[in-house]
Amino acid sequence: MATAHHAALEHGTLEPAATCASVALDIGTGSGALILYPSERFRDREIEISRRQGEGRRVHTGVHERPTPAGSVLTAVFGSLEAGEYVVWLDEDTLGPAVAVSAASVTEVTLA
Repeated sequence: MATAHHAALEHGTLEPAATCASVALDIGTGSGALILYPSERFRDREIEISRRQGEGRRVHTGVHERPTPAGSVLTAVFGSLEAGEYVVWLDEDTLGPAVAVSAASVTEVTLA
């Protein structure tokens, strides 16, 4: 689940207790989910997104390795977002891709 950025954390790194986590998706009327598949350079970090319009308040989530039948994969899951356009931040100052999150659906994006 995406949460507001906490100033006490060093930007972009995860506390040891946050290295694995389960996640629930809360999607439906007006809200969707975003799953990012980041490259290895994002391992044990946080990824931030913000609304594309005005690039306002950022929310973040951790990058976690999750098991799949085909092997493990890195993911960053934003389990419930208001439908709309978002920008992924590659680091504190670098804009990444823009993504559209649709209501009642899951958007999936691969990050290099």
